[in-house]
Amino acid sequence: MEKRMAAVELLARLPPRQRAVVVLRYLEDVPDPQIAELLGMSPVTVRSTALRALRSLKVLAAVSD
Repeated sequence: MEKRMAAVELLARLPPRQRAVVVLRYLEDVPDPQIAELLGMSPVTVRSTALRALRSLKVLAAVSD
């Protein structure tokens, strides 16, 4: 339960667009083209936003330890 709360807290610290991509892509398993349509961006932007978000989450996780 603690790990889940920590993950939620880390997600909350992401910018809204990055958070939306992470939730849709990794938690809801929505395909990139559909995320792109939902958020008004290209599939390439979805992928780059996801990568940026994962990098940010790694940094945030390291800092919070």
